Amino acid sequence: FIDFLSEKKESKEPFFAVLSVQPPHEPHVAPPEFMAKYNPADIKLRPNVSCSEKLQKKVRRDLAGYYAQIENFDYNLGRILNHLIETGEYFNTHIIVFSDHGDCHGSNGRLRKNVPFEEAVRIPFIISGEIPAPYNFDGRLSGDITDVLINHVDIAPTTLGLCGIEKPEWMEGTDYSGYRLEWRKKPENIPDSVYLQSIVPTLHGNGADRPWRGIVTNDGWKYVCFEDMPWVMYNLNDDPYEMINLALEPPYFTKRAELHKKLQEWIDKTGDQFTLPKILTERE
Repeated sequence: FIDFLSEKKESKEPFFAVLSVQPPHEPHVAPPEFMAKYNPADIKLRPNVSCSEKLQKKVRRDLAGYYAQIENFDYNLGRILNHLIETGEYFNTHIIVFSDHGDCHGSNGRLRKNVPFEEAVRIPFIISGEIPAPYNFDGRLSGDITDVLINHVDIAPTTLGLCGIEKPEWMEGTDYSGYRLEWRKKPENIPDSVYLQSIVPTLHGNGADRPWRGIVTNDGWKYVCFEDMPWVMYNLNDDPYEMINLALEPPYFTKRAELHKKLQEWIDKTGDQFTLPKILTERE
């Protein structure tokens, strides 16, 4: 990849490059010098990890390798950044780091992905390059942004926006480049939620054995359904570790109806063929 960047430097033409890496991922093994830094016995687990001794033993072992893989990834990303600095391209290059999914690692008694829990669906989306964080300088904005939810369809229009290119009319998604570049216009109508889909069950790990659809709202609610019944509903503001499922609780029927309607709107908007279950909308 670094050789490719060198070739592009010589050509003096704009370039777009993608580096896709598998780690962090099973089998959770990294080079020895990184593995040596993480002792499974010292790994701190999230509060929602099951108290099962057998599960915790596996999770600690997996996380030790997982963290070693992340540090190894960070080291190699540093090699790329140093190359861009050495060739004078760093301040002329946007760098975006993101993942396709997370991993539960024992949270809610689950392993791997294919479930709508935060550990699996809330991924990093980091924009760097040009002017290094943590400074706001020359119109480049830095810092954490927590009031915007990114869906995968937003990556392409945001990438185009960073390069000063307007997204085509046919392209789905929202251009969030204005949150990084001061001179780019921020979107006027930011979606108030994002859409979650599991279309074909892979039967990996502890994932669900049937399709599901869901939403996460920007005011901190999550709602997910199977076709035959609601599955989970969480108030992430009060319950960030998703330990209190409100999906079938009568006191929350009104809120559930509101989220149910919003989920149906996403299904209709995207032309999805998923059929939501019928629900009670209020307490009788």
